[in-house]
Amino acid sequence: MRFALAVILGRLVRFAGKFIGRSTTLPGRIALRLDHAFLKKMKFDGKVIAVTGSNGKTTTQNLVAHILRENGYTVINNTEGSNLAAGVATTLLEHCTLGGRVRSDFVVLEVDERFTPIVFSQIPLDVFLVNNLLRDQVVRNGNPDIILAKISEAVPHARRLVLNADDPISQQLGDGRSDNVTFGMARTSRSTDTCLHLTHDAKVCPRCFGKMEYDFFHYNHIGSFHCPTCGYHTPTPDYLSDQVDFETGDFTINGLPAHVNYPTPFHFMNTTAAVAVCCTAGLPLEKAIAAAGTFEVSRERYDEFNVDGRKAILMLTKQNPVSLDQNIAYVLTKENPKTVALYVNNVIYTDDKDISWLYDVAFERLVGQVDWVVCSGSRAYDLAVRLELAGFDRDHMIIEDDNSKLREAMKRSEGTIWVLAASAFGDEDGILEVLR
Repeated sequence: MRFALAVILGRLVRFAGKFIGRSTTLPGRIALRLDHAFLKKMKFDGKVIAVTGSNGKTTTQNLVAHILRENGYTVINNTEGSNLAAGVATTLLEHCTLGGRVRSDFVVLEVDERFTPIVFSQIPLDVFLVNNLLRDQVVRNGNPDIILAKISEAVPHARRLVLNADDPISQQLGDGRSDNVTFGMARTSRSTDTCLHLTHDAKVCPRCFGKMEYDFFHYNHIGSFHCPTCGYHTPTPDYLSDQVDFETGDFTINGLPAHVNYPTPFHFMNTTAAVAVCCTAGLPLEKAIAAAGTFEVSRERYDEFNVDGRKAILMLTKQNPVSLDQNIAYVLTKENPKTVALYVNNVIYTDDKDISWLYDVAFERLVGQVDWVVCSGSRAYDLAVRLELAGFDRDHMIIEDDNSKLREAMKRSEGTIWVLAASAFGDEDGILEVLR
């Protein structure tokens, strides 16, 4: 009775919340308060797939769901990316019966790294993908070792693990298991012999603490690694992307032709990860690759539009250094003239004002490579200080913390406008519409 009441009330709140922007977590929070065993009482007709990691969770879980749907399966997933326990509960209560049965071939859940042991001690888990473990905001996640320890608590609940072969940190989660599935990417034209970023969290071998060596880097500490002291090294991936063409988006997975519509290193990786997950769940490789090629990144992640006759590209990034670094790297591959408009706000749901993570972003790479930099959002002046320390000329820096005046401010700049929006946790849609 308590469970049924939680479902009914949760659905009512979900319906009403859509009109006030409180529909993604509040219904689940209420359901969990009414019945503390709410998640544990769920019964699944199909398989449960989980996606976690520092970067790429939302896109990858939507990509996994897309591949499965394109192959005729019914899929439930938290498309909005609300990935704490309450967000997972909201997704499930909307699709379960009053008795808690979820009738779907697959349930695909994006789950915050810290909440994986909480959620999956209550929900059965068939396939568990860990994209990567990279440096995040210290005030939220501490360091990758802390997050590794959290996720390792969830690993025993998973029947199969899918891990990034090119990540020496998250690869450790497979220790002691013989049936792990791995994915990786061969060297590309944008891979480098040295790390170009300020964040590199695997300079030391995580097993023996000897000096780690790399054959190449894709970005940050993701690449082909080996430890000459203990022998820890990149395993041969079960699913390998190769022959990557950043102009056309064409590449191969295990020798078969594949394609992406958003040709960045991290999206090639995400696509390979999603294909690996779907194949582990039972799809033939050819069908998984074909479906992945029709996936479009959401407008919240990437969008192109026009501002007073100038081309503008909006790219949403998490508030962590690696995510913003990757968007900077993408911008650097494009022709001048160009203006980079950076948007940084407070973490909305806590009003957290931490900006220390900005000092882990390699803004120095933009110096001399862009014509103008615009600082916007509630942390615009903190951002300007960081850019000045990076070596930017004040005469080519525009500071505007009032979003309503951004369009006018842009008239002082020139070239293609690249909007890199590091917005965090709440009302992203509203913020992005203002920026557009």
